[in-house]
Amino acid sequence: MEAPIAFPFLSLPKNPNIIKKLVVAGIFLTLINSTKASAENSNFEDPKQALLTIEAPWVVKTDKTERPSVGSSEATFLDAGNELQFQGTLATISGNEGLVGFAFIETPVFLDLTGYKYIEFYAKSQAPKVVYTLKIKDDQEEQSPGTLTFEQEFVVGTEWTRVKLPVSHFQPKIRGKLANTFELHLSQVRSLSFQINRSNQEVGSPIPLEFALDISSKVYLTNQD
Repeated sequence: MEAPIAFPFLSLPKNPNIIKKLVVAGIFLTLINSTKASAENSNFEDPKQALLTIEAPWVVKTDKTERPSVGSSEATFLDAGNELQFQGTLATISGNEGLVGFAFIETPVFLDLTGYKYIEFYAKSQAPKVVYTLKIKDDQEEQSPGTLTFEQEFVVGTEWTRVKLPVSHFQPKIRGKLANTFELHLSQVRSLSFQINRSNQEVGSPIPLEFALDISSKVYLTNQD
């Protein structure tokens, strides 16, 4: 909220009509300032460190693009001006450890998360109880068994929901399995992605699963609890 408009001390004229005009002008300026502050407070964007915006170069990938011989999931990404819209159909593919299938949007970043406690954003889902995952990669991404990612799941409602993910809770994984020998290099984060995986959904979730995740225009780094 902006500071109230301050006026210096004045030697007011004795003419009552002039005094009346000055008072009205002061009230008018105060109302303008108050309206502007109210509009700012209704916005999702708190005064925090902005991590990235809708202008980031997002890329859509699915099991179909990464494993064309077996994949069949479809996904699209739309920049709606004030939000990201990630949606599609998550197919079901039989894997060695049950049903698999995935879709995600990813963007390259060069981040230093040192000193920050949370990654925070607003999001909503077309259907409740759909499990999404925020994944980050650092300079350790390339490993002989596969790609190393640091992951944290989240669920949002059908209305805008604040998501606050502790930086310390991201789990290292390679091919979906925990890789506890690795720790996130906070100063060397290289990419961020929003993903949906069939293996993370409830047993009774629809097959195929129609999903739609809307993400607010900015993702933040913050220390606010």
